[in-house]
Amino acid sequence: MFTKRPNGGFSLIELLVVIAIIALLAAFAIPAFNSIGQARGVTEAAYQVAAAVELARSEAITRQTYVWLGLQTNSGDLRIGLVYSKDGSATGSATNLQPIGKSALIQRTALVDPTGWGVTEVGTNLGTFSNFPASGGLTFSIGNTTFQGRTVTFTPLGEVTTKAAPTATDGFDPRIAVGLRQTRGTTLMTNNDIAVVIDGSVGIPTIYRK
Repeated sequence: MFTKRPNGGFSLIELLVVIAIIALLAAFAIPAFNSIGQARGVTEAAYQVAAAVELARSEAITRQTYVWLGLQTNSGDLRIGLVYSKDGSATGSATNLQPIGKSALIQRTALVDPTGWGVTEVGTNLGTFSNFPASGGLTFSIGNTTFQGRTVTFTPLGEVTTKAAPTATDGFDPRIAVGLRQTRGTTLMTNNDIAVVIDGSVGIPTIYRK
């Protein structure tokens, strides 16, 4: 005689245990995914800044003139703009400046001061560096965006300086560091800072992560 087997399935307790495990895994996974998203965002921003540095250097050498790279943080986003001197001098008057394309918007990124970073945190060959200037640079406008004095200057030789109007006898800054940090709205997120370091002698950028 055959006996009838009970229908297979999960008990209520077993289902509750599975749900609890899934919820626990999700609690650990969500912060990790957020961290990955932040890292990817600031990394992409660093590559865009590095590309702007390369373009500024190329334009200065090709046109044999001075080019200014401006960076401006506004409401948690970053704007990049390039202008060049029409007459080849370091005169930064509005009538002598010509934009190189439109300004670019990098969302959810802000400038930060990387002064406190140790050498081992951003690369053993970094050494000492100048910060991307917080003020004292050239002020210029591209469209509706005004860059308020946060600029570096590329010379016709492709060298880079933090001086807004360098003379023929002025040298270059050995290294200029542009610190970048991810934002969420107007809040600065931590632990994913990146520095785009410009070699002032040749205008080549290198990306370092803190």
